Amino acid sequence: MPERGYVPGGYELIRASKQDFQRKDINQRPVSGKLLGLSYFYKMKMTRREVMNLYLSVIRECLETGISPRCHLEDITRSDIYGFVIPFCVELMKLMDEYKIPIKIRACDTMGYGVNFPGAVIPRSVPGIIYGLTTHAGVPSELIEWHGHNDFYKAVNNSTTAWLYGASGVNCSLFGIGERTGNTPLEAMVFE
Repeated sequence: MPERGYVPGGYELIRASKQDFQRKDINQRPVSGKLLGLSYFYKMKMTRREVMNLYLSVIRECLETGISPRCHLEDITRSDIYGFVIPFCVELMKLMDEYKIPIKIRACDTMGYGVNFPGAVIPRSVPGIIYGLTTHAGVPSELIEWHGHNDFYKAVNNSTTAWLYGASGVNCSLFGIGERTGNTPLEAMVFE
């Protein structure tokens, strides 16, 4: 239904690797999701700068082919917000300005560690994460999504908080089924 603004054919979800991106079927989609691990640099045996450069090179390759990337900031509630996430998102916004193609940011609370308590600090603070993305990294609200897991039964609260602080979208599943411990239930967010 292109007349309603729906993206035909959905989008692909791949790791932030050039090998995954170079698959022929990936390049036929208008939008591509990239999994960008934020908390496990030691597993990659790379410095943070090397990881950032790798991720940015894959995003640049997407943009050069006209694909609008959706960057999944995995493990955001276990990451170095001001040492990596904010500088990385600043660079993404520069690429977005250069290529004039939107880059969506999906803040993923992959372990369900996020909280919305007053006084909570980042990286656990959901308000702090969204505030940091919008204010310090300059990511427009309409390009921020929240993807919360329900390990500690906070997916609905954290999703609502992300909305209230500026995220324009929340990723949901029916009855909370999916991805290990479950995601934010769509039916709960309808009431929110």
